Amino acid sequence: MSTQLHSFFYPRSVAVIGASQNPMKPNGIPLYLLSMFSYPGEVYPVNPKYDRVGGLKCYQSVKEIEDPVDLAIIGVAAPQVMEILEECAEKKVKSVIIFTSGFAEVSEEGRKLQAEMKQLADSNGMRILGPNCLGLLNYYNGNMASFFYNQKRSDLVYPETLSFITQSGGLGAIIYQMVVQMSIGFNYFVSTGNEADVSFAEVLDYLVGRDEVSVVAGYLEGLQADGRLFIEACRKALERKKLVTMLKVGRTESGAKAAKSHTGAMVGEERVYDGLFKQFGVLSTEDVEQMNALISLYATERLPAGKRMAVITISGGGGVVVADKCPQFGLEVATITENTQQKLREFFPSYGAVANPVDLTSQLFVDKELFDRTLRLVMQDPEIDVGGFFYNLEMPDPEASNKIINAYRDIDKPLIVFTWPSGQDYALEAKNKLIQAGVPVIEHIPSGLWAISALADWHKKAGKSTAGSMSKQIGIIQEGGSNNFYSLLKEQLEDAGSRYLTEWRTRKLIEPYGIPLAKGSLAQTARQSAEVSSEIGAPLALKVMSPDLLHKTEFGGVILNVSSQNEAENAFGELVRRTVRHNPEARIEGILVQEMLKPGLEVMVGVKKDPVFGPAVAMGLGGVFVEIFEDVAIRIAPLSREDVYEMIDELKGKALFYGARNQPARDVEALIDIVVNLSHLAVEMEDCIDDIELNPVLVYEKGAGAIAADALIVAGVSEKDNR
Repeated sequence: MSTQLHSFFYPRSVAVIGASQNPMKPNGIPLYLLSMFSYPGEVYPVNPKYDRVGGLKCYQSVKEIEDPVDLAIIGVAAPQVMEILEECAEKKVKSVIIFTSGFAEVSEEGRKLQAEMKQLADSNGMRILGPNCLGLLNYYNGNMASFFYNQKRSDLVYPETLSFITQSGGLGAIIYQMVVQMSIGFNYFVSTGNEADVSFAEVLDYLVGRDEVSVVAGYLEGLQADGRLFIEACRKALERKKLVTMLKVGRTESGAKAAKSHTGAMVGEERVYDGLFKQFGVLSTEDVEQMNALISLYATERLPAGKRMAVITISGGGGVVVADKCPQFGLEVATITENTQQKLREFFPSYGAVANPVDLTSQLFVDKELFDRTLRLVMQDPEIDVGGFFYNLEMPDPEASNKIINAYRDIDKPLIVFTWPSGQDYALEAKNKLIQAGVPVIEHIPSGLWAISALADWHKKAGKSTAGSMSKQIGIIQEGGSNNFYSLLKEQLEDAGSRYLTEWRTRKLIEPYGIPLAKGSLAQTARQSAEVSSEIGAPLALKVMSPDLLHKTEFGGVILNVSSQNEAENAFGELVRRTVRHNPEARIEGILVQEMLKPGLEVMVGVKKDPVFGPAVAMGLGGVFVEIFEDVAIRIAPLSREDVYEMIDELKGKALFYGARNQPARDVEALIDIVVNLSHLAVEMEDCIDDIELNPVLVYEKGAGAIAADALIVAGVSEKDNR
């Protein structure tokens, strides 16, 4: 796949179809940029209106070009695009970028045309970027295959640093301008547009696979395809310690409310993306300000080793503002060592604060060395990982910027200068001076603090190098064979007459995967329930098994603490009556007579098949309250044990697992066994299962195990179901 995309980025020749003699028109800008950035390959303008464009011979058609064409840029009106594409296919053009809009984004007819584009590309071995895209920029070879006008900059402190992928051309261009203002340059910029062929995931996979790429940012509205490739690209980036950050917008939970399981109600599109990002170290930003702060800090190559923060300020109030917000982002306003505080007191005014925040006060106007000495001493303190310097750039001190720069260069820990937007000439001059010296300047304190915390987390996760290969894990799982499962599933579905399988039917499918369930047997008559109760022994739980009534507690479909054969017979009859009263049409498969499990910590573990990424595993505090508290963590199957540990740590109720308020610590390892095994089942069977839910899983004291008290499967539609 990387080979297929290479000609987009490194073509030996480029044809601009619909080329304009006006260098400011979208179909004229590429020729101008290719010349300005000294693209070394051949350039062929194509337009039947002209003999020459931009000093180059202009061709009537791409087919008239004698030499091979690696990349064609199409900038003609929508009705002409398919004809031009056919000519490109006949010419055997490798890659095509379509600027033109007016397709799937506007009408069903446009969607059909995109489908025709895809079919034409597939049948001719040609790849298409777009339509309705801004194009592509490669700053290594000057391939400016875009109508995004940008200048050639030689004054950037961090040139050729950021790779950027965007599904919105306009917003992508705005982010570009904001990043460049921080003196950070791009190496690649790609606008994917409608993604008729080349997907966002493919571009990400290509970029993280390149040695020169260290950070990839993206503006993502939603993946249309290649979810597993996106995951594999993120995994590969984490394994290679390459930062990936996404501004994910368009967050919805479409379809989740229609699900019949608690899991389905919990696993919406937004949560799946969030879980995936956490699982594979993708830093998800809430807005452009956070992304810019993150990129600005990352470009310095000073990654925070931890979250112990020093706050240095020229204003007591400003220091409090920063310090107050630190805990919100998981940052600790660390206690500076007594040794450092003593050294600070030697030259600090008596009214200055040296603990943390460190307040320079107005004394800095009198003592010209206060800046340098304080910054160096505080940042060298062993209890400090990262520093935030709150400074007013509107203070007309021409030497202040130099002092900050000198101190910054003498330390090796990350340090951010916090300030706020200003229109004052000397403030802008001071800000630009700091930026041009490589000092990150952040004008939005929350965004800067978030960036520090996020980078510290990413640095720690990348350092573990335990991402593992998802593709290898999936391969191992599939080698185990699944014919027995499919055969058994088909049998259960035919017998049930429904894709909703009750606990009794579900247990037959999941027990072979090492998922423990309470002992029990299905009774068809009251007498059978008494016989089963005698075999299992009291106390017992009796449950209605109906594919039409999956949430039994909602209508009293469970009777607990049954202690004798007589009680079991009576409970059988009562459950049948309750079911008929609640829903006379409900099918009753029987009454499950089950051992009454002792109380434990109730946890919900479930799987919901995501249409893009495949099985998503959810885990949270369970029982009847799962949808009330919505304390759920989500990851994409298959899971490692480390993934499950992180899920537990993400829950608001995580303290319950490790012993809180005189409660015993729970058997977390046994719970992890269940979650990992369920995730493997989900991957192996993802083409025929939509939902799996274990709720509750009772987790007992450490060493005492965990067991599922209830389970259900919602089967999907698959050819394999009909084997």
